[in-house]
Amino acid sequence: MNLIESLILLFWAVSVCGPPLIKLLSLFNCGKFDCLLTWGKTLRSDEHSPLLVPHRFFTHFYITGFLFNSLCLMELIFHFNFIGSAMSHIELILKTLLEVFGLRTEDTFHFSPSQTWLPSILLQLQLTRRLLESLLIVRHDKSKMHLAHLVFALCYYPVVSLSINITSVPVPTPVSVLSVVLFVWASFHQYRCHVILARLRDDDPYVYGIPYGDWFEYVSSPHYLAEILIYISIFISSGGGYLLGTNCVYQIVNFSLICTPPTHSWYLKKFDNYPSHRKILIPFIY
Repeated sequence: MNLIESLILLFWAVSVCGPPLIKLLSLFNCGKFDCLLTWGKTLRSDEHSPLLVPHRFFTHFYITGFLFNSLCLMELIFHFNFIGSAMSHIELILKTLLEVFGLRTEDTFHFSPSQTWLPSILLQLQLTRRLLESLLIVRHDKSKMHLAHLVFALCYYPVVSLSINITSVPVPTPVSVLSVVLFVWASFHQYRCHVILARLRDDDPYVYGIPYGDWFEYVSSPHYLAEILIYISIFISSGGGYLLGTNCVYQIVNFSLICTPPTHSWYLKKFDNYPSHRKILIPFIY
């Protein structure tokens, strides 16, 4: 394992272990760290940290990921197909960044179009759709999030893209087809859930209501459930690369234990007539 792979694995390890540890610290400190785990409507209204930024800044998250993964795709399509196996621009950028932080490495990694084209394209489709939704569908209000969320988000998709390109392996055609079917199915439902949420605030972006329809009939956070399925599909299409596997673990741990329970509790407190049969994340189970 070279230095770049080790740093990526460290990023995912911190991502998996960090939120539960912060939640534990918050329990012992009367909620002082809650702002690191909540955002938007679930952020406490009395939270006035100077490190809070507008939640609409999350659009930068998708812009950064879209541009970085586009660069990776261009490297896959053009650099190795037409130029050869010389050091890629991405590898050069990464080594330069490491040197800025005082880290030097002679290790190299090479992108392989035959192994990474499918998961890279699926990730690009996800980024493109989410960016368009953020710009055209989502109703942004004055809600806030902690600056730490923005910093992590700006790193997140570039690390996902690198994880794909470093550890992907070829997969049989039936497995590729399965991953694409799962990706399309989950993406479709995530899009529908985001439209449902946006339409709730067509008249007033500052007023929330109870969402109905699609997977909202079963759980309070179906868009998060779809997100998990989307990343599982990308993981399958990558051949089960261990770096992408840790990302799937992060998604499941983070969304199931940290993100979704506050949303479910918020709905229950906000609306007396909230459907009692709805689960938090997994239909009929949790």
